[in-house]
Amino acid sequence: MQVGQAGTVGTIETVNLNDADAPMRLDAALRKDGFVQLIGHGLSDEIAEGLWSAMDDFFALSTKVKERYVIDDSAANRGYRQRGSEALSYSLGEASPPDLFESFNSGHDDRVEGDRLIQRTPWPSEAPEFVAAAQRYLLEMAALSTRLDTVFGKIIGIPDLAQRSMAGPDTMACIRYERRSDEVAPVPGQKRMGAHSDYTTFTILRADPVPGLEILTNGNRPGERWQSVIPDPGALLLNVGDLLAIWTDDAWPSTVHRVPLRGDGTDPVLRRSVAYFHYPDLDVNVEPLRTFRHKETRYPPVTVAEHLAARLIGPKQHAPSAGTSTVGNRQV
Repeated sequence: MQVGQAGTVGTIETVNLNDADAPMRLDAALRKDGFVQLIGHGLSDEIAEGLWSAMDDFFALSTKVKERYVIDDSAANRGYRQRGSEALSYSLGEASPPDLFESFNSGHDDRVEGDRLIQRTPWPSEAPEFVAAAQRYLLEMAALSTRLDTVFGKIIGIPDLAQRSMAGPDTMACIRYERRSDEVAPVPGQKRMGAHSDYTTFTILRADPVPGLEILTNGNRPGERWQSVIPDPGALLLNVGDLLAIWTDDAWPSTVHRVPLRGDGTDPVLRRSVAYFHYPDLDVNVEPLRTFRHKETRYPPVTVAEHLAARLIGPKQHAPSAGTSTVGNRQV
């Protein structure tokens, strides 16, 4: 994997999930960076590339058509999100200009039971191939998440983590960043996606192998704290979310990441990604586990529903999020 800033090379670990030592290597990688590249994940090229192609077709629809699939409820996290509709740095309590990405967010409709945090996906009738490709990908990500929950549960001491994560508010965001010839220059501080941690157990990301994603590291010198990450073709990226950080009392840090916008012509013309945000069931209680707990932990008990609602709504309303931050003393 290519990692670095201004020519420097980092050490993001690549783990083959089929290797016997995968659990040990995952533990080491996530303790170091909260971030790892996965191979041996089982996602077929056919399903992955099928979604890529279908995403292009959906985002090529007119804005008027795509806006039919906007859900105004800030807790829904479903449907079309236009450029500028979110400002994710607010999730860390940092005011920022609106982010310049568009996305379509979907989920597992068979999990809908009336809670605002799990709503039906407004699938676009004008893009049937996109709907079919996204639904196939959702099923693949659900299966991979169960596989990873089984591994992670054994490592951290929650042997039934997979069983407690079968009906959670999992969300898949198909994201598009595009440099347009007619767009105005970004305002100071504006990004394609602002700095944030994910509110999840973990997030699985597939992205174009081009510059864009940056992760916050523990570097001490200016310019080394943000490292650019360009995934290898066919690999998936995984980052620790807030819930695993809470369970491990930050032994596995929740990775802060962003997609900057320089506006000087060096940003990729196009970058696409698909992020699968995986959670336990809404009623699962999360607090530091005894084997990880510090004497003065920062994390009181919280349910998945409480944490997600507190973190999710602020960025959509361009207001600081409530709830417990997992950033701690890290300076963003």
